[in-house]
Amino acid sequence: MKEVILDKLRRQAGKILLIGTGALLVLSVVTLGASLLSDGPSVEGTQADAAVQKLEGDLGDARAKLATQHTALLVQLPGMDIERVNRDRAAGRSLLLSLTDSSASTRTVKEQQVLLDARYRFLDHKSRVLTGFVPQWMTATGATKGAGTTYALADPDIEVSRVQGLKYSYTGVARLDPVRVGPDQGSAANSEFVVFTYSTSQDSTVTSLDVYRASSETRDVLAAAGEEQLSLKPTG
Repeated sequence: MKEVILDKLRRQAGKILLIGTGALLVLSVVTLGASLLSDGPSVEGTQADAAVQKLEGDLGDARAKLATQHTALLVQLPGMDIERVNRDRAAGRSLLLSLTDSSASTRTVKEQQVLLDARYRFLDHKSRVLTGFVPQWMTATGATKGAGTTYALADPDIEVSRVQGLKYSYTGVARLDPVRVGPDQGSAANSEFVVFTYSTSQDSTVTSLDVYRASSETRDVLAAAGEEQLSLKPTG
């Protein structure tokens, strides 16, 4: 019963962060709209750009403050090791980079699968990450025709989803922005979003992983919402 109560408290802490971030986003959009409308149709483009930049700065500051408050809330929860959570988040980010940098690789899908299988003990030939995500990701980003698009990983949103003894579990959403488009993908490429879950042992070693490339509909929603973490429907 105690463990159930603690799990509920941790979930509430995550919800507070997500709800707060969403509220800040909505407030920023409403404020921007009111500012532009008050100036009428004659508002200059430079004024609009300045307003957007100011709101983006204010939103960034508010989100940073909210994240600090969220961390402070987690510290108050019994049994939560914040230093470990930070290490686990870094491990998750590193793992995600290892998976998604295949978009710019000249390796074949099979070679990439073998490489990841050898690098991570928790992956094997039956893993959906290897059999599903890797081929789909390399195909979508042009890597099956040689080096595809190179992406920069934005700071991912990674939240604790469960603590069970020494096992910590996480859910996350990450945005990858194209910085160099592959030769076979034309002149442009869209930002990509991936949804992932993983668990770690006490030393922050990842013990399990599942990752999905977000559907086109989900990517549109996330991009329009300014990277707000929403309820996602992964592609198969």
